Amino acid sequence: MAEPAQVAALLLNWKRADLTLRCLADLFAVHDVPLHVFVLDNGSGTDEVAALQRGIAALAAGAHRVELVTLPDNRGFTGGMNEGLRHATAAGIPFALVLNNDLRLPADFLRPLVDALRNDARLAAVGPTVLHPDGTVWAQGGERAFTPNGLRLCGHRGAPAPRTAGPEEVGFLPCACVLFRMSAVAAVGGFDDAYFMYWEDVDLCERLRARGGGIVWLPWVTVEHASGASSGGGRSPLRKFLMACNQVRYLRARGTVMGWVGWLCVDVLAWPVTLVSGPRAAWAKLRGMVAGLCGHAASAGDVAVWLRR
Repeated sequence: MAEPAQVAALLLNWKRADLTLRCLADLFAVHDVPLHVFVLDNGSGTDEVAALQRGIAALAAGAHRVELVTLPDNRGFTGGMNEGLRHATAAGIPFALVLNNDLRLPADFLRPLVDALRNDARLAAVGPTVLHPDGTVWAQGGERAFTPNGLRLCGHRGAPAPRTAGPEEVGFLPCACVLFRMSAVAAVGGFDDAYFMYWEDVDLCERLRARGGGIVWLPWVTVEHASGASSGGGRSPLRKFLMACNQVRYLRARGTVMGWVGWLCVDVLAWPVTLVSGPRAAWAKLRGMVAGLCGHAASAGDVAVWLRR
């Protein structure tokens, strides 16, 4: 009889079956933690779903179980992952691994994350060092900061911290790769769907911390991430719009005086600097800030608008 799954791996797909199947193959190579993988297609269309079905059938899952969940429309990162969390809850799985599909995962990456949650009941979420393909750091956790967009990815573009460092409490864990304790996530209601994509990880980690949950980065675990595959890259109009809109949404919900001052100085007054990224990106950021002030909830409609421009 197969060992019950300890981790629900939530792998979201939106029109990139090639990346999703590559990441799935990496998950299937994990040998020391039984997985139930939920491949969540975010309304990509029949051709994309068929490609996922063929690819899943061709891969050898080994001791793991895989399930394809097809959503009728694009519900964003938050809506797709919340659907995965509902499936994980129904299956009674204690931990949920939230993943971007453009990750490359070594076969031994998961066990240390699981062990951390098992050995410290205070922890709500743990995450690894996330590297660029060139070996520099994409993120070693993150924090709110007096910077553009109000966020800093710790260690970004530097050399990885020694594996002997940490573990370290961080402000938030970017949801490119995070292992969550399901009971903690359920207690706060999962991701806030109003964020759709971007800032949802900051918001969730803040709510987990408010209930006493630890948010910890483990430097001795590394994965590789090619960021921006879904939104067109860091300077794309779509990312500029969503980041700006959701930054203001967060400030409206949890912002401090200093947070608002930082936004005014670094994002509003310095907005002309964004023109370096191109007029479309600058216009998208401006529209995003206004939308956030007006209480706009990001949606698939915004994706359609800003990917088309």
